[in-house]
Amino acid sequence: MIKIFIPFIKLSFKEYKPYFIALICNALIMSAQTIFAAYTLSFILSCIESKDIHASFIYVTIIVGIELLLFFLVLLSKNILAKRQAIMEEKIDQMLTRKILEIPFSYLEDPKYLELKKNASFSINNMGAIYSLFTSFTTLFSNLISLIGLLVIILSFDYIIPIILFVGAILTILVVMLSMKSQIKFYKDLLPINYKYGYYLDSVITPTKVKELKFYSLYDLLYTNFSNYGTNVSKRFGKYYTKVSLFYSASVILRYIQLAFVYALVGIKTITEKLPISKFSLLAQAALSFTTTVQSIVESLGNFFRNIEYIKPFMEFMAIHTEIKNGSNKLDKILTIEFKNVTFKYPNTDKIILDNVSFKFHESEKISIVGLNGAGKTTIVKLLCRLYSPNEGTILINDIPIEEYEKDSYIKQISAVFQDYKLFAYSIKDNINPASSVDVEKICADVGISEKIEKLPHQYDSLIGKYYDDSGVELSGGQLQKIAIARGLAKDSSLLILDEPTSALDPLAEAEIYENFNQLSKDKMAIYISHRMSSSIFCDRILVIDGGIVSDFDTHQNLMLKKNSLYYKLFTTQAKNYKL
Repeated sequence: MIKIFIPFIKLSFKEYKPYFIALICNALIMSAQTIFAAYTLSFILSCIESKDIHASFIYVTIIVGIELLLFFLVLLSKNILAKRQAIMEEKIDQMLTRKILEIPFSYLEDPKYLELKKNASFSINNMGAIYSLFTSFTTLFSNLISLIGLLVIILSFDYIIPIILFVGAILTILVVMLSMKSQIKFYKDLLPINYKYGYYLDSVITPTKVKELKFYSLYDLLYTNFSNYGTNVSKRFGKYYTKVSLFYSASVILRYIQLAFVYALVGIKTITEKLPISKFSLLAQAALSFTTTVQSIVESLGNFFRNIEYIKPFMEFMAIHTEIKNGSNKLDKILTIEFKNVTFKYPNTDKIILDNVSFKFHESEKISIVGLNGAGKTTIVKLLCRLYSPNEGTILINDIPIEEYEKDSYIKQISAVFQDYKLFAYSIKDNINPASSVDVEKICADVGISEKIEKLPHQYDSLIGKYYDDSGVELSGGQLQKIAIARGLAKDSSLLILDEPTSALDPLAEAEIYENFNQLSKDKMAIYISHRMSSSIFCDRILVIDGGIVSDFDTHQNLMLKKNSLYYKLFTTQAKNYKL
């Protein structure tokens, strides 16, 4: 527990110090209020016993004034703390987001990482663990200070009463610890069920999935699964609340038994030692506040330990090693790319994707990479983009190893449009390039999408999709692909990559885009990957990948002379299908 909590506090304190200042101030003020409350009635009774009306009036006025001051200070501190808490939670969310962005790309295909990321996000967003942890910590800190003050008051009268109070506290702690273990187990059992619920819910609100559900009449299956989920969860919650109620009842019974013993001792002591009524009131109030404070401490401890368990996935996620090998060389332009004996297999797999691959691209060359599915075409692009590192061999950029370049300057020189591209629920203009210096309209005209955009009510300011605004527009797959390609063209880089981004376009539209792309990239190096062989005609050379090895690397004309080559078979087969 401590191994999780201390690093969490350090991490949070580094992120937002004002929250902890507000937390400490709030705890001190609440402690002062609790301790002073124990004295209030005793002070008033002392004034009555003195029979000095004038002095009594002054004392009572001061006491009421202090009570009001503490009351308003508590309200103020809680208000400030609540505001700081909201900021703190936002900071925690930002920490998680930053970490996700810093994680090496290879983790995105690791099931263990994906599971941990899901758990980390669930714990802080769905379970409210961050808020509950800080709240329980604040309460715990405040109550411990109060407990010390109350103990001093009680010890000034008697030594037996504290023993009874501590025995009761230990028994209560045991009950709460059992309750906490039950709650933690419930949370762990609930995680996989909640993931299923999230999937079912996503299935009925995601347009593409709803289409499949309607077309294939899968609603009954989904409804059955959803109903089973609801029944399962209801049973689990029923058992959970029954256990929690039993534990709570046990702690309340213990508290009343403890109070009965304490009040009996206080009463006996008052009678035998003839204590003034004001002293009796002080001792009784202090004992009552002590038991209440102990109960609060025990509950806070339970919440504290439970929430420590909840944030465990978050801390494990934040502890993931994110250091990526980063060089110091700045890259101004990519002139040559060379793979020298590169071998690669994806993490946690044994299958070799690229096997001793070697080739070299030159300045301003247009290269087409072709091959069957799973040959390793996209893997070459991922290695070039430094999403992965080769297991063996070297990748040279301008005759310098790729890892010796400073990563940010390197990535600036690459513009890639992937087959699984993503657009965001922002305006079309912001999706392409938010920089005002880029001529978005011209780029959209080059890819053949400007006419469609200019017919929209908000034109280039139109939001893509209706995720958070009904004024957003729903575009076809082909139109979205054109916007993704426009985004690639808008980036001022020296290497352009198209990795199967035109699958939703018809062959003529694809050929037009490739031709425009070829003209726009005439002074830059460009790499094309497509199952449609029309892109190869525009290229200077074609790299043919077959089963993870380079089977050919030549011009279109020369490769077409090799009647038995994979390239010839692919090209002629597709030409027959399209009647080219």
